Amino acid sequence: MRFLRSSADALLIESENPDESLAAGRALGEALPPGMLLLLTGGLGMGKTKFTQGVGAALGIERVKSPTFIIMNEYDGKTPFLHADLYRLEDAGEVEELAIEEYLDDGYAAAVEWGERWLEPPEKRLEVEFSPSPAGESSRILTFRAFEPEGRALLAEFKEKILRLTENVK
Repeated sequence: MRFLRSSADALLIESENPDESLAAGRALGEALPPGMLLLLTGGLGMGKTKFTQGVGAALGIERVKSPTFIIMNEYDGKTPFLHADLYRLEDAGEVEELAIEEYLDDGYAAAVEWGERWLEPPEKRLEVEFSPSPAGESSRILTFRAFEPEGRALLAEFKEKILRLTENVK
């Protein structure tokens, strides 16, 4: 895993393989507060579910499964956790019907795959974009963006964890 760059509102890392994406998810999950939305974007096979499994592991959840066919899974962990996949939804109204914001208001943390389909997500979120890296077939660039103070605080804490992780890799 490589730290690439950051600002107060954004952070970029490169994950060289699925295990590193899992580790990045775990690092973020260790800092994830109740009520925070992780909005995950990127194409098929980019590692969104693997990353979410790392988040879940940090919350004490043994097995986070892809919700592609059932849309949403709830988990009991250190913080209640919601994992949703919007890939199969046809329109924005279906996203609203899932009532994800109500879960967030009830103290759940949530990871939502195919987040680009949510046209008006809450401001209290961290967006994570997964894109191919020129470094190799299984390498990914993960771009994290915050939109409000709590998201920026989460990003800052995550940055410290990533810097410690990348120091240990060298």
